[in-house]
Amino acid sequence: MIGLGKRMRAQSAKRQEETIAAPDWREAAIEDPAIILGDPALMNALLGSPEGMSDIGAKAREGLQREIRRLKAANDTLITIARNNLAAQARAHSAVLKIIDTPTLAALDRELAGPVASALGVEAVRVCLEGQTPLPRPMAILPAAPGLKAALLGEASDRMGAPDPRFAPALYGPQAARIASEAVIALEGKGFAGLICLGARDEHTFRCGDAADLVHFLARAVEKRLSILLDNG
Repeated sequence: MIGLGKRMRAQSAKRQEETIAAPDWREAAIEDPAIILGDPALMNALLGSPEGMSDIGAKAREGLQREIRRLKAANDTLITIARNNLAAQARAHSAVLKIIDTPTLAALDRELAGPVASALGVEAVRVCLEGQTPLPRPMAILPAAPGLKAALLGEASDRMGAPDPRFAPALYGPQAARIASEAVIALEGKGFAGLICLGARDEHTFRCGDAADLVHFLARAVEKRLSILLDNG
């Protein structure tokens, strides 16, 4: 019994020495993760699969590549939108410059029908004046029955999207069959009311829900010029 007690005490002392001598792997790994991450054999053993490390690396790369593709697509979209907006602004400014100096109503009619439509990149520009027949042979500035604005817009100040089939033939004449989208904006000037209609071949040129800032900018320029020319006439 005495001999057995000595052996047990000796083994206990040996275990204590080993415990003191053994490193604290947990603290060491927290302080320096490379101890584990830099040892593929240890990582594979911890993961329980020889392919564990490569699987984790592949998934990480796939996730990173997906995020890069998503960010690139978002960036490309923003660049495209910015370029389109700049191009639209340039077209609107060019059209307004053609309008503001027209000396007569007949000259404004010709500008709207030709150069302004071309500058805007649309098939047709029509200005409809309710209850007036300002020109004997109009191309773009047309007479309209009272109530046309209310019929096309209701209480709204603008409408973007597919042309209204009830009025497209009367508005655009032979060009109506080629009009796939339109912007309609209310006009209200000194002694007149009506609409300006922009008709485009591309169904995506004017879409429901699009911002209408630039077409309103154009409409206000037409409104101001009409107020002067109709008053002088």
